Amino acid sequence: MSVSASDIQDVSVLQAIGNRRTIRYYDPERKVEDWKVQTILQAARMASCQGNINATEAIVVTKENTDLWDDIEECVSGFNVQMINQASHLIFWLTNLNAWYGRANDGLSTLALSGALTKYHGWNYEFTMTQTVPRLMSFPTERTDALLRFETGQAVGQATVAAASLGIGSCLLAFGRKPGGVEKAFGLAPNFKLTWGMVIGYPLEDAKGGGQRPRIKFEKLFHDGEYGKPLPMIDGLAEVLGEKGMIQEQAPTSGRFEEIDRLAEQFHRDPGVVSWPAKEIKRLIADTDWDFGPNIKKRAEEVIAGGDLPDYPDEMRETFEKLMSEHGIDASKYLS
Repeated sequence: MSVSASDIQDVSVLQAIGNRRTIRYYDPERKVEDWKVQTILQAARMASCQGNINATEAIVVTKENTDLWDDIEECVSGFNVQMINQASHLIFWLTNLNAWYGRANDGLSTLALSGALTKYHGWNYEFTMTQTVPRLMSFPTERTDALLRFETGQAVGQATVAAASLGIGSCLLAFGRKPGGVEKAFGLAPNFKLTWGMVIGYPLEDAKGGGQRPRIKFEKLFHDGEYGKPLPMIDGLAEVLGEKGMIQEQAPTSGRFEEIDRLAEQFHRDPGVVSWPAKEIKRLIADTDWDFGPNIKKRAEEVIAGGDLPDYPDEMRETFEKLMSEHGIDASKYLS
């Protein structure tokens, strides 16, 4: 098939970021066009990568083009099986550890030829070949694993934003139920590490996914010159970013829960959403670190008023306290 520039709607980066949602309901009757899949991959390919070594690769799968579907299903968490079977495509994002060692020389050379590595910053061929490249190639794989997976994350981030700009939904999946299972199923060499799985497809739910999900407050996440000194957002910036579409109405928007129940009925699944203990909801809503808007506060009040809420399972408390202690976190905040 052919595609022209007029087929692609112009969406600003800020708008695409604002439109991006984790979509969990896909139209199983609609396939994402090949050119859109490849545009999403191209966005990942253009992501920043140190030394231009291009360590991020991907395997694109549909249920129809693979004999490995049963093996794939065994690797994904149970609550994601429905998702992978409804989505149009699965993308397995891989980090190639050998790229660090095998492409450092060529990658740096391409940057020099491109005008990116200059004498201005102290680059020269002799130092690069006698110091820089040998040092990079001496890194243990554990170190390169961490560095390169970060780069894969950048690539995947660009892919999700590109998908949103094309009207395509996406969701990242860890595929952690069977560690190493994806690599084994595809017969990958040890230098290839699955970093993320990703489903894409046309949303069956509203593309806004019930609104933007709440986040920790800006000034709680970002620090000014030293850790612990909040970096305040400029007055009026949030409103301007709202006008540009980057900041949108916070979840849950009107009709969201009715939509969820309609989808459950359509696919013969259980209706409703999960509820947390009442005291946990009250504690969370009162936590000033979170940027909670009126929609989610109203929902919390409705859930609490409705009653019939669970409590923490007794068998979970000891395990939870142990895990929190291992990370130096006081569990009493959560289990008071």
